[in-house]
Amino acid sequence: MKRWMACAAIIFFVHAAAALAGGMAPGLGNQELGKSSVVVADVVETTAVVEAVDYTKRTLRLKIPREGVLELKVDREVKNLEFLKKGDPVKAAYTEPLAVFMRKADAPPSPAESRLVSVVPKGRGPAVLLAETVQMAAVVEAVDAKTRKLTLKVAGGRTRVLRVDNGLKHLDGIKKGDAVVIRMIEAIAIKVEKRK
Repeated sequence: MKRWMACAAIIFFVHAAAALAGGMAPGLGNQELGKSSVVVADVVETTAVVEAVDYTKRTLRLKIPREGVLELKVDREVKNLEFLKKGDPVKAAYTEPLAVFMRKADAPPSPAESRLVSVVPKGRGPAVLLAETVQMAAVVEAVDAKTRKLTLKVAGGRTRVLRVDNGLKHLDGIKKGDAVVIRMIEAIAIKVEKRK
């Protein structure tokens, strides 16, 4: 009973927040994204070293062994951001970057390209993060339909691998060489603490 009430509260919160923000939750009135109002994102836990902190914008750049540098938005629930500085070794938990909308570059824009997305970190209880999406143009380098991962070439010739949300249909219609427009949720830090 408690679990059902928590789910109902999440759905109500998501709809209310989307309405207040002037956007719409992904999936509402949009066949491209399916019927889900909440995006569930995988959580990655890692050790890293702080490269930079922007306290005003609440962003954190981490150097992660064997993965390189990752820029994170820091959720408001993370209360100790002001105590972190460049060079600090940390343990961090963050949601993976996730593509929530995609269209071919020559297709007309759709009202489904909402800017506000509601994110539930997988395995983290009923917490909901409201995240702005970022739009980027890219060329598809590879599609792995089984793992729902896209390899994209983005501005500056960089390569980026993104997981595609399960609500995004017609992934099989995308192939190598396609020019696409992606809306994605950037990685969001949900826990950051100094390593001892």
